[in-house]
Amino acid sequence: MHLPIVMSEENYFKNIYLSQKNKLFRFGFYFLKDEEEAKDATQEALIKIWDKRADWESVETPEAWSMQIVKNICLYRLRKKKAVQKHQDSLKLEKTFGQDPGTISLWQDQWRIMQEVMEQLSEKQKTVFILREVEGNSYQEIAETLGISEAQVKSDLFRSRKFLKASMQKINDHGIKKTRTIA
Repeated sequence: MHLPIVMSEENYFKNIYLSQKNKLFRFGFYFLKDEEEAKDATQEALIKIWDKRADWESVETPEAWSMQIVKNICLYRLRKKKAVQKHQDSLKLEKTFGQDPGTISLWQDQWRIMQEVMEQLSEKQKTVFILREVEGNSYQEIAETLGISEAQVKSDLFRSRKFLKASMQKINDHGIKKTRTIA
C-alpha cells in the first residue's frame, strides 16, 4: 500500500475502495443478475475490505483485489442458491417514441439467450469477456485484475467471442445450415 503517513485509514478506504463501489456493483450484478443481490454483495465486499485493512499494505493492486473479493462473494452466493435464477428483464430497454414493442421483445430475447450461452463459457473466459466488453477494461487492467498475462487475456477473449458468435449464429439460424443453390 502506497499510503502517505498523513492519510488516515478512513480516507484511504474512501479514496481507493469506496470510490470503486459502482464498478464493483456492476461486476457483481453481472454475476448475480439481481440488483438487490448485487448491492448486498457489494456492501459485503466493502465491509470485508474494511475488516482486512491490516492487509492493505501487502495489496499491490487494490482494484484487482476488490474485484476478486466481489467475484468470490458472488460465486459463493450462486453456489448457495444452487442455481442462477433466470432473469426475465435482464435487458431493460426504455420505451421511446417510435420503438416497436416487437423490436424491444426481440432484443430482450436475444439478451436472455446470450446470457444463457455465456453460462457455457469457463469462469475465466466469462470474467475476461465481462471485464472487456461490459466494463470496458483494457487488456492490461484485466491481466492485473485476474493475475494472468495479457496474451492469456487476448486468447480467452478471442475464444469467448468465437464461441458466442458461433452459438448465437446457430441459434438465430434455428440450427438450419444454409446451402448454396445451383442455378
